[in-house]
Amino acid sequence: MEPWLLGAIAGGTAALAVMVAQRRGGGRTAKEVWPLLRERGPLKIPEIMHQLGLVGFSAQGKVVTALDALIREGRVEERAVPPGTPTLEKINLRKYAVRAS
Repeated sequence: MEPWLLGAIAGGTAALAVMVAQRRGGGRTAKEVWPLLRERGPLKIPEIMHQLGLVGFSAQGKVVTALDALIREGRVEERAVPPGTPTLEKINLRKYAVRAS
């Protein structure tokens, strides 16, 4: 078999595996984040991570993915940060809340 074809198949398989893993993990975390926001009100990402017992950069990505899924469903809203906030600080200051029906 041609080497370029093997590379293309391997790359496509790896991309598919990553996509499936992200969807499975994000769904579980979203189910944990939703009740937390309903019970405790608006929270920042570090506060959500602390409440769920998650630590690390990878866990932060799971929480962000879960919040994105909830925002797309229209169940959660993203609150604005104060103008002039440095870009790298926005993740620590932005709050997420359950959208009022």
